[in-house]
Amino acid sequence: MRTDHHVPITYWKAWKSREVAIEKGFGNTKDAHKMLLSYLEQLALANPGSVVAIETTRDAGDVQRFKYLFISLAASVKGYSYMRKVIVVDGTHLKGKYVGCLLTASAQDGNYQIFSIAFVVVDGENDSSWTWFFQKILEVVEDGYDLVFVSDRHKSIYAALLKMYPRAKHFACLLHLQRNIVTMFKKKHLAYLVSKAARAYRVSDFYRHFNEIKMIDINCADYLVRVGFEHWTRSHCHGLRYNIMTSNIAESLNAALAEARGYPIVVLLDYIRSMLMRWLSGRREASAGCSGVVTPKVEELMSKNFSVSTGLLVRHINGGEFEVRGMDGHPFRVDLDKKVCSCLEFDILLIPCEHAVAAAMHSKRRIDALVGEKFTRNTWAAAYSMSINPTSDYMTPAAEADTLGALNLAPSNTRRPPGRPKKTRIFSRGEFKSGLRWRRPSTCRRCGGADHNCATCKMPI
Repeated sequence: MRTDHHVPITYWKAWKSREVAIEKGFGNTKDAHKMLLSYLEQLALANPGSVVAIETTRDAGDVQRFKYLFISLAASVKGYSYMRKVIVVDGTHLKGKYVGCLLTASAQDGNYQIFSIAFVVVDGENDSSWTWFFQKILEVVEDGYDLVFVSDRHKSIYAALLKMYPRAKHFACLLHLQRNIVTMFKKKHLAYLVSKAARAYRVSDFYRHFNEIKMIDINCADYLVRVGFEHWTRSHCHGLRYNIMTSNIAESLNAALAEARGYPIVVLLDYIRSMLMRWLSGRREASAGCSGVVTPKVEELMSKNFSVSTGLLVRHINGGEFEVRGMDGHPFRVDLDKKVCSCLEFDILLIPCEHAVAAAMHSKRRIDALVGEKFTRNTWAAAYSMSINPTSDYMTPAAEADTLGALNLAPSNTRRPPGRPKKTRIFSRGEFKSGLRWRRPSTCRRCGGADHNCATCKMPI
């Protein structure tokens, strides 16, 4: 307003005007909660097979107040069966009138893209909310020894997973671990070495990088030992996490919803539905236009491995077994029939490594036939075969008194304190801020005046 229209409006008045404009455009927050049950009813009718759940609390005067909400659309329920069993869970704060958190569960499809499984709105990240989250996820994702969860090191996630998914594996996000190390030990080079150690496929390669960490900072090495090698490294983990070493897919999903997290709850849910509908439609068209056997991203990775494999020496052993030597002369054993390599990259990623590519070229086999089933074009297309449908008119009150939409739901009692919500990312549990704190300037940035309300330019600093 100051720079474009030359109106000397205060910051507070501008912020309140923005809130009024959003309310007029998207509706009142209290009215949104009144329409929530009707919206969920219409959403379930438009998308049969969806898993929708809501939990309320009874207030004084027999008023039902919102507490938790769970949504997993039918397209996500069916599409999950075509994903690798690695689920990234994360939470992000809502920025609306009432305090709350949006919890998400996501996977990664065969083309290395985000596949959203479920969305949950809760009052905060605590033991009860995360337990309720995983209790509802059980209806979509079955527990098993081959199931893997990746998240930050939030204690409530640990407790809820141990209770609801006792057979599944839980691994820490490498990116959060690196941030902690840089903050705690003040050495940025340690983060690079930790990444190299965590991403190593073989135990011998891991200890080569870990010994470098010990030489630089023994306290950092002790900290990593206390965390547990099986919790953050690929070489020591007891499950199969493939290429998913961080919770970046959840962070990317949160970034895509950054604008909508300040909307009323019904508008937020419809924004999510619309976004997923657009994603599924685009990927369905992309998979239909893909002419190869594997997905475009996997084909790109195989092309890189092919360019590296041209200088490797290959010797046949027996059947589908080969010895492949690199420029350094180190031998690797490849078995194309079992789809394994002694470097372990082929075993873990299910994508032919450079040694397997060299062996396949030597034996005149198709390289794309060695790729895991989850990375094929047919599986990619099947994951997005279902569509997400819009809801019908949910703003009209329900005619029948016994329907879900006829109930009167009030917002939760967790109203946000007055003032502008924070726009910067709130750090996860166990993650620390690094760098210097921002300080309010003591002089005017326009004319150099020393007052908080500069007498020269009549503008607050």
